[in-house]
Amino acid sequence: MKDINDKDYRTALIARYIEAETTVAEEALLAGYYAANKPDDDEAAVAGMIMMEHADAPLLSREGAKEYERIINMAPARPGKKKLYRLLWSGGIAAAVVLLFFFSYGTREEPEPYAAFDTIELAEHMQQIMNLNMEDVTSIKASPVQECVLLTATLADGSTKTFVMSKSEEEEGSTSFIAIN
Repeated sequence: MKDINDKDYRTALIARYIEAETTVAEEALLAGYYAANKPDDDEAAVAGMIMMEHADAPLLSREGAKEYERIINMAPARPGKKKLYRLLWSGGIAAAVVLLFFFSYGTREEPEPYAAFDTIELAEHMQQIMNLNMEDVTSIKASPVQECVLLTATLADGSTKTFVMSKSEEEEGSTSFIAIN
């Protein structure tokens, strides 16, 4: 096979290309050459046509690939570079695991809902609401808010009444029960 770097060979291929006598492989060879090398002035127009027609041709010719390898091989090798990258990579993973553990299993415990009140106290206060107006109350919902519990009673007409249940700070064991609306 002839060398694509030879100007006479390229000129002959271009003449055959213009007459539509080239093979796909020969056109791809020209496209690879022009992708890696600037065409001469007399080849520029044909090179543009070939590159438009063969946009999917390899961007690097064999010569371009050889030049790439030559440049890469000229780069000075750093001793211990891979070892440094491995050390940094494993250190990053270790830090991520520690942070994940710290944030997932922190020492701070979330308070349990209704922690200030036991089930019996909640049931008693719900019963008190029911006793106020038993025929109109359709449901009661308990929602914790900080150290209090909001008891919301839904009445038969769709309206709601809210009560705040909290522990008394003055007397240990006593509970206050306040109607809001």
